[in-house]
Amino acid sequence: MTSDRILEADFDEMGRRWFGLGNLRGSCWFVGMEPGGTEDPAWPSEWATKFGAAPVVDLAECSGDENRRWLGEYNVMHPTWSPLIRTRLAYAGLPADDCSVLDYQREKFCRSDGGEAFLELSAYAAKNLDVDVPRERYIDERIADLRAMMAEYRPEIVVCYGATYRAYFNDLCGGDFDDEGFRWAGDTLCVLVPHPKPRYKEPQPAETWISLGAELRARVRERSSAAA
Repeated sequence: MTSDRILEADFDEMGRRWFGLGNLRGSCWFVGMEPGGTEDPAWPSEWATKFGAAPVVDLAECSGDENRRWLGEYNVMHPTWSPLIRTRLAYAGLPADDCSVLDYQREKFCRSDGGEAFLELSAYAAKNLDVDVPRERYIDERIADLRAMMAEYRPEIVVCYGATYRAYFNDLCGGDFDDEGFRWAGDTLCVLVPHPKPRYKEPQPAETWISLGAELRARVRERSSAAA
């Protein structure tokens, strides 16, 4: 019984305090609703012990065999990560072709000393919206914490993906997005975009994500120039 209580306590604490992957000091943040896939029963306790209940963790360090196809030597495109990596590379003014995306996904994506954070409004994993998980648990508290983190770390851009949760992203970014999906939150440029892997539609082409990165880069540079 004690063990069960500890596991439940870890599950609950994870729901409050684990926000995702990568480096909060990175210039780019990506924010979704929840981790994809199926919840690993061992993860809450592993997060609490191995990772010291850190708010974000290194992707490579927390990945097992289930992520080898995405992070291994002969990796393939991840349906959610890869489009966002294209945006991240284009924002940095770097090539965003398939080879560049796969190299970045394998070698650099969401590392603890890297250039981005990959964050979630809910800590509880689900394959899709039909899966019954406590995704609304602590949601207001988590959004408030993420908003405070944005103010503290001041990422250059925050890409919110998943238009279904627009109201939550409005709350996170301090108000509604404009007709093109952009809004400034202080010095951080936020954008609301569809999920890279939509459930009932074809994914957007690679060029869309590259163009998004270029547009974000142009807007941030224009604002910096105006302020100089």
